[in-house]
Amino acid sequence: MTLSTMRYKGYKWKHNPASLKITTKDEIKEQRILQNKSIVNDLGSNARVIKGTGQLVGKDCITQYCQLLRLQSKGGSGVLSLPDTLPFYAFFKSIELSCDPTPEVVTYNFEFVEDLSSEPIKSQSVYCTVENGETLWDISYKYDISIEKLVELNPQISRVDELALGEQVRIC
Repeated sequence: MTLSTMRYKGYKWKHNPASLKITTKDEIKEQRILQNKSIVNDLGSNARVIKGTGQLVGKDCITQYCQLLRLQSKGGSGVLSLPDTLPFYAFFKSIELSCDPTPEVVTYNFEFVEDLSSEPIKSQSVYCTVENGETLWDISYKYDISIEKLVELNPQISRVDELALGEQVRIC
């Protein structure tokens, strides 16, 4: 199965990052009271933090990096689509460059922070692009959506086992 490509605010990575780390934490507060007793409060989830490392490859690798740097420096929240996850709003917090001794290769590290103040994207229609050989069953598995729900969202699809390369499939 082919992974979907990472995207942010209209920018599409040529190659997905080599590593992604998504951290989700709950805010737990413990208050000590009398001898060895405490009250524990769950204050809810913090914003997801997404960190990763990747390589920009080719004669235009520095240009690719400059595009990412401009995107990061603009600030504000935008839609972040990670490979095989539903998109969500995030801030592009940082980008770090390290040049390898190899020509035409730039290594970079990045960090995004989820924007919890924006409306969830689930309230909007979200589509995925069919990769080579994918069926509706593959998309159902990939995005953890029932095949019945996909059929309901996509009445134009007559056969779940035959999708055209590049076809748009609504996933929510």
